Amino acid sequence: MRQLPATMVMIESFLGMARYLSPRQDDDAIDRMHYLVTTNILLALSVLISWKQFGGHPIECMFPSKFPGSWEQYAESYCWSENTYFVEPTKHVEMLKDNERYTPERQLSYYQWVPFFLILQAVFFRAPSYLWKHFSNHSGLRIHEIVEKAKDASNVDDEVKTKNILILSKHIQKAMRFQRRMLKKKVIVHKTFTCLNYQYSSGFITSIYIFTKMVYLINVALQFWLLNFFLGTNRHNWHGFGVLHDLMKGREWESSGYFPRSAICDLEVRQVANIQRYSVQCVLVINLFNQYIFVLLWFWYLFLTAATLLSLLQWFILMALPCFSRWFVTQHMELSSVTGFDPFSKKSTREVSKFVHEYLHRDGVFVLRMVCAHAGVIFATDLIHSLWRTYYGIEAQILESPEVGNKALISLGTYDGIRKRKSEKSIEEHAIGDLKTNLVNKLSEEESSEDENDNLKPETRKFDL
Repeated sequence: MRQLPATMVMIESFLGMARYLSPRQDDDAIDRMHYLVTTNILLALSVLISWKQFGGHPIECMFPSKFPGSWEQYAESYCWSENTYFVEPTKHVEMLKDNERYTPERQLSYYQWVPFFLILQAVFFRAPSYLWKHFSNHSGLRIHEIVEKAKDASNVDDEVKTKNILILSKHIQKAMRFQRRMLKKKVIVHKTFTCLNYQYSSGFITSIYIFTKMVYLINVALQFWLLNFFLGTNRHNWHGFGVLHDLMKGREWESSGYFPRSAICDLEVRQVANIQRYSVQCVLVINLFNQYIFVLLWFWYLFLTAATLLSLLQWFILMALPCFSRWFVTQHMELSSVTGFDPFSKKSTREVSKFVHEYLHRDGVFVLRMVCAHAGVIFATDLIHSLWRTYYGIEAQILESPEVGNKALISLGTYDGIRKRKSEKSIEEHAIGDLKTNLVNKLSEEESSEDENDNLKPETRKFDL
């Protein structure tokens, strides 16, 4: 069986890793630029440089004619593994003292480690996405699955779309009800580390997402320092601007020392009792690639910094100021099929405010914004309409029938007296389960059984749920 070339094996390995670098469905385009686009770019460049280093001739040196072939191979391997140093073409090597040759300004020690440095950068850019993935499901709102269900291609079928909206509505309702109960009952799950209880609050997912964006911003700012430190560019604090300034002024690598193609290597050869020292000139072909790679990466990081900063400010303002949440719901309710909704009337304004602040809260609005961004305005409008009907459907039942109203209040977790008697706790569980499945049928059942229930004593009367 014929063996594949090393290049093909490396390419296949890279393609095999691509399935682990697929995009998530619970973030925005700026996030994907960090953990997906930048990570893939860095891995691809690392594969390219590794192929040139380990599969080609990254360095070629000029030796004295008396060097045999085995010496030349040894000397090139030695000069590649050891550090070289840069000397301007106008200066003579023999005029430099030993302590002047391997100074930080002249020493070249980065080119051997470029592939590993690029992989390290890829890890830094990928890490924040795992932070978001780990904590985003802790509050009960499984935002990744919600957006995936909303983006289901089968939603073009009205029946499937209606079913998916019902499933998502129930999931969001349960999560919102859980958060309200935790807040109302003041349950403290973690008594030692009380800060961990924040994951059960109604603003946890939003806070984690804003924090993840801050980590993205800190990481890309850290990459500038890492580039300067790794390349040893002490002439300029801003590597990209420094290289661009030198190129605009016509200063090539021969005088600037940035990614020099030619370097000097000192080596010693032992011959019997003699130690011969040679200074040979080497060509670093790999630096032709390194120069353009790091300059392009530097300006790509600069673009990422600006884009991430704007995205962070946008999400912070949208989620921190309640007026934008109300405006978001108002827009979608205006697009929905709700009759009698007037965005400029005081009644509709009060209803939207109550729906946002007492039902959805910050996390609910954040999830709906993600659904709108990924699944489109139409699906998000239908989902908000479904949640609206559910919330104000229960409110209507409370106003129409006190008995059903009490049961509805139980389902919303706002009935205080029921928690005082153990026997009525079981009634609460039955009422919650039945109201979620068929609230309208309960009204007719209550009306038909009203006479029978009136004959029962108060202490023995039961809800026929």
